[in-house]
Amino acid sequence: MASKSKSAELSELPQFADADVARAREWFKKGNNLREKQNYDYAIESYIRGLSYWPEAVEDGHRPLRSLAIQRAQAGGKKPGIMDSMRKPMTGKDALKAMLNAEELLSKDPTNAGYAEGVLKNAARGGYMDAVQWVAEIVLENLKRDKKPNKSRFKTYRETLVQAAGTADNWNLGAHETFFLEKAVESLEFLIMRMPSESDLKDEQRDLAGKLTIARGKYDDDGDFRDSLKDAEEQKRLHDAERAKQGEHTLAALIEKARGEYEAEPDSSAKLTHLVDLLCREEHKDQEDEAIRVLMDAFERTHNYSIKSKADDVRLRQLTRSARQMVAKARESGTTEDKQQARLAAMEQRQVALDVYRERVQKYPTDLRLKFKLGAALFDAGEYDEALPVLQEAQGDPRSRAQSQLMIGRAFYEKGAHGQAIPVLNEAIEKYELTDDHSKRLLYWLGRAYEAEGKVEEAKDAYGRLLRQDYNYMNGDARKRLDNLNQG
Repeated sequence: MASKSKSAELSELPQFADADVARAREWFKKGNNLREKQNYDYAIESYIRGLSYWPEAVEDGHRPLRSLAIQRAQAGGKKPGIMDSMRKPMTGKDALKAMLNAEELLSKDPTNAGYAEGVLKNAARGGYMDAVQWVAEIVLENLKRDKKPNKSRFKTYRETLVQAAGTADNWNLGAHETFFLEKAVESLEFLIMRMPSESDLKDEQRDLAGKLTIARGKYDDDGDFRDSLKDAEEQKRLHDAERAKQGEHTLAALIEKARGEYEAEPDSSAKLTHLVDLLCREEHKDQEDEAIRVLMDAFERTHNYSIKSKADDVRLRQLTRSARQMVAKARESGTTEDKQQARLAAMEQRQVALDVYRERVQKYPTDLRLKFKLGAALFDAGEYDEALPVLQEAQGDPRSRAQSQLMIGRAFYEKGAHGQAIPVLNEAIEKYELTDDHSKRLLYWLGRAYEAEGKVEEAKDAYGRLLRQDYNYMNGDARKRLDNLNQG
């Protein structure tokens, strides 16, 4: 079984022996074979058994198990009853066992918020940072779906993530620390939007936002955080207090040490992850390029697809950042050459995103979250005919439903099928409960579709509803369109 931290304070990063990883992969392979035979319950047991050896196997274990769970539910699989829950307790001293019990229950009832929260709490308690990051998204989407937000459950979610962020900080896992704090802040922002009169939430938001700023400052090299520290003595105090913050020379030493440790044990997934995290910490292209090379070498040696996924993610972040910088430069200079370079950078980013997500969907054909990402990449590339069926499948995932419906409506609009865009956008608006940027986008494109279809009164109504939310939406474009319709 996977080794655990040796103290309640989680002083050591969980390590997984090569033999345990090999056993886990054997169980994952068995689970996949059983899934193909539609023997779902035994497939779930096989994945859970594999995760008991390698609980941090997100791409190989948790994600395909989640996809299997959704497939089982769609096939009418039976949900666990009271006796099942009693036989699989989500509490106890053994955090790993409690986490896997919760995940087995969740796999048989994938929309059950309590089971998802059980996975999250126990993953954090056991120090399984990758597993925490994976399930945190699921728990937050569950919380957002409640018609009346449960303030207590939101608080537990935040506290769990703050605890996990502290653990990640102790282990110098900067990407994990900032992710956990970002999700905690996101959950607060959502709650404040639904409960604006709760002043204590705003106070907590300020505190958490401050922690997030400090966490980002420890790992970002853009100068914003350092520039915000007006007093040199205060900067030194923060440096000493936040021991994970490193100067460039210290980071270089950490990278060199991690490189040596990985070269000594090239089959250690933990040492590989640690080296890659350090190389990507400051978003320096040469260091990221090294991270990509290291990951691809490991992939060629092990054929572990999750390693290639990490390399692809680093490459995508590079290209997205480069394209963003090129666009900003072109806007500032206005030269034809810079504009052409910005277009080429954007084209490269879109093509790589398409290649990556096409491959991932082929690898995990029932993972609706991946289909959403592929659909979004196809939409961004203007491949509307290919995007539409992918997004129609992706909307089966509640986490992606609202965004999928918007892109489906817009894809029909861009194809000139305005009459087909209208019912899609109308249905999305009826089901979307919040008044936020997404609802504004839905109303704007509904108005555009009605306008293009020649349905003037309906277009005026959509634009009017939008202006009551945001009078200057799209720099006044919606207002101008409504004025033109009224004058016509």
